[in-house]
Amino acid sequence: MSRSTTTITSASQTATLVYASFTNSAGKPEVAQVFAYYSYKPNVGAAVAFAVLFGLTFVLLGVRIGFACRSRSISERQLALLALDKEVQDPFHAEPTSVAKPCSNLRLVTKFIPLLIGVVTECGGYIARIASKNDIYALGPYVAQTVMLLVAAAFMAATIYMVFGRLLILMNATTVSFVPIRFSTAIFVSADVLSILLQAAGGSILGASDNHTLGSNIIIAGLVVQVAVFGLFVITEIRFLFLADKVSPVTSQISKQWKILNINLFVCSVLILVRSIVRLVEFIQGYNGYIMDHEWFIYVFDAVPMFWVSLLFLITFSKGNLFRVEFECTSMLRTDKTLEGSEQET
Repeated sequence: MSRSTTTITSASQTATLVYASFTNSAGKPEVAQVFAYYSYKPNVGAAVAFAVLFGLTFVLLGVRIGFACRSRSISERQLALLALDKEVQDPFHAEPTSVAKPCSNLRLVTKFIPLLIGVVTECGGYIARIASKNDIYALGPYVAQTVMLLVAAAFMAATIYMVFGRLLILMNATTVSFVPIRFSTAIFVSADVLSILLQAAGGSILGASDNHTLGSNIIIAGLVVQVAVFGLFVITEIRFLFLADKVSPVTSQISKQWKILNINLFVCSVLILVRSIVRLVEFIQGYNGYIMDHEWFIYVFDAVPMFWVSLLFLITFSKGNLFRVEFECTSMLRTDKTLEGSEQET
């Protein structure tokens, strides 16, 4: 079967219209219209590399979170034993550090589930790109990689929202939030869910309809929501970064794990924000735009930033994780070296 292509110049179009000539079962020549969903042949090597990297990171993050749970449980048991020793009088010479009620390990784990979903979704997205290698006219793999790579960042952002919201409560620093703290996490996460639904719906319309412009516009709407809300969130993070020592009575009473955690959240937020802005510009330009026409953008401004987000969470878990900050604050303890040994096991 031979094909000749004619590119549609509409800026919002998401595929190249292809006139495919072939011979039917009766031996007569026919011409059919199909779409080429890539203006290039997807790079299999790059797709395989990132599929493997995200897959490994998913497994390692799951193990790391499990170790963090175990570490907190060990620390709490050690604290309980010290409390039973009547000869020990205030062994840590502590003052109350937080008014937050303790959060169970299970509830803390749920805050990281969106991150894990995002990482495994990234893996699936690059597997779908591998499937597109030999047939850029196949709709299924194209829609799968489009939707997965779009929504993965929003899932990761949900974890950042929830972890940061809990951190503000633990640090008694809720005043830095522009939105009342009892609503802030719900608002940010709800907006994030809306952006996920819009991007997924737009990607689905690309596959279920010939109206590619409509699907592209819905994706743009989802990305606009994501960029706007995430931009406000990053400003809140910056405020906390600079005002924490002034507004929080907790910072001088616990270790620096909270600061490492917050810096990690901030860096990850900036990476996701930059990625989302580039993807927004990509869909505004449309299929004939420079970004969508060059594959390296998807790796430099999507794969690499998103991999760094997952990797930073993995790396900083030993020195700045929510489980340890939760223990330090809700136990009303100053950091003590006798309890740091269990943390090092993770």
